[in-house]
This record gives sequence, C-alpha cells and structure tokens, in this order.
Amino acid sequence: AFVVEQLQSILQQLPQGGQIRVRDDGSRDQTVALILALNDARISVATGANLGFGASFLTLLQQAPEDVDMVMFADQDDVWLPDKIDRAWSRLQPLADGPALYGSTQMLADTQLRPMQVTADWPRGPSMANALCENIITGCTAAINRPALQLLKRGGVPPRVRFHDWWMYLVVSALGTVVFDTQPTLLYRQHGTNQIGHGAGAFGRYAGMIRFLSRNDWVGILLEQVAAFFQRYGDELDHASRRLVLDHFDLEAGRAQPRWRMVCNSRLIRQRPGEDLAFRLMAAAYRLRLWPLPSRRLGP
Repeated sequence: AFVVEQLQSILQQLPQGGQIRVRDDGSRDQTVALILALNDARISVATGANLGFGASFLTLLQQAPEDVDMVMFADQDDVWLPDKIDRAWSRLQPLADGPALYGSTQMLADTQLRPMQVTADWPRGPSMANALCENIITGCTAAINRPALQLLKRGGVPPRVRFHDWWMYLVVSALGTVVFDTQPTLLYRQHGTNQIGHGAGAFGRYAGMIRFLSRNDWVGILLEQVAAFFQRYGDELDHASRRLVLDHFDLEAGRAQPRWRMVCNSRLIRQRPGEDLAFRLMAAAYRLRLWPLPSRRLGP
C-alpha cells in the first residue's frame, strides 16, 4: 500500500551512482509489480522465499557491493525526510577509518502521514553494555559505512538472529562506533500492521512491548543473538568486551544462558531504569526456568 511513496522519497535524494536494492520476502500481492512499474534503472528487485524481516535484510546486505561508501536500510511503508541521506553521511564520513553505524529518532505519523510525535532520545547513549540487552537503533533509520559493511558480511546471516537492526547495533558497538542523531529523519508510519512499530506516547510504546512479550520469548531471542555474536566475533573482541560477555552469559557446551550476575550485579544497562528492572526480573525467571528454556545450541 505504501511502497511506491517510500521509494519516491528515496529516489528524490539519491546521490549520483546510488542504488536501491529491494528484496521481496515471499509476498503474494502486487508489491513487485508496483516497484517494477516505476521503471527506474536505479532500482533492482530480488525475490525469494519468506525468511522473516531480519533474515531478509541480512540476506540483502550480503549482496551489497563491496565498494559502496554507505548502506542505508528502509522499510516499505515510511517516507524519508529530504535530508536523510545527507545527515547520515555527514555523521559517518568522519568515521571512515573503522566500522560505524548511524541511527536517529523518528517522527511518528499516522496512516495519512500526519505527524504525531518525535520518538524519545536515549539518555544513556549507545554502548556494547546496552546492546547486549537492548536495541536502540531502529532499522529504518540505520546507515553503515564501508568498514561496517565488511564487518557485518563476515558474520553472514545467523539462522537464529531475529532482528537485523539489533544485530548490527551489537556487532558495531563491540567492534566500531555507533552514533545517534536526535533529529528525526523520516516519517515512521504507524498503521496497525507494522511488523514491530512503536506506538505514540508512553502508553502506545509500552502497550506494544507487552503485546510483543506475550507472543515471543524475548529472553530466548536475546540469548540466541548473544550466542551467534560470540561464535562469529568472539575472537575479535578486546579483553574488556570479551569479559563483559562471559561475565553475564554462560556459553559452555554450546548453550547460551544468563548468569546470576546479570540479575544481581549487572554491568549491562538498559536506557530507562524501569525497563532495566523488568529486564533483570525476566532474566531471573529464565534462570529459574520459570520461562520455558529449550536447548539453545550454537549453530553453524
């Protein structure tokens, strides 16, 4: 319903030589036909089986050309503000010597793109200690430089990583630099069928979190990601970063489980105190097996 409007907002600011690469994740509607009808040589479309949004984005990332200066991520239903590309580039260009990830706030909008509110800033800022237990980089705002692209390509498409943006935040925060822009760079359309979405106001945000937790094993998702991260990048971590992981997660025998230190004396930090307390309580419930704990073996 919104993909053409999204693409037009990108095409209007795409620099010379810029490309848009689309992966259709097994849709059965007219999405591909609508994109092709734009008849723009800058757009290429790959089709494939339904992988879910995280694996689909990471699969597409593997296909990005090696020589690009910056890769940005877009959903199918938002509208980019006119200076989105320039703002991301201005923040990433000075960091070209190492992996860097950019993210920003969003202007929440309704289905007709009427602005509602700007999403809140993150009081504690980006860090690996935060990325191990929380994601603050919304995928539709994310941009990475060439070293970050090379870094993420080495990690491939881990089969049990659910969120591509959280995965990027964790990897780059550990081995590079993450910058966050407090100025919104897009109209983030909330239409009731968002894969994740945000929700306006504190009530909307927390209502969305409760709905997600009621349907998903969030701690299990976190543990799968940490296991995949340590398997793929553990040897590249400095001593302090490696200890941060091993002090909070038991990775013995191919399993990822929270240690009691995560509950009682954690250096992992979420951005807001109330959510930090909830995180520790959920970790305790998992540790006590009050939540189902299926076998979590490290994959290939």
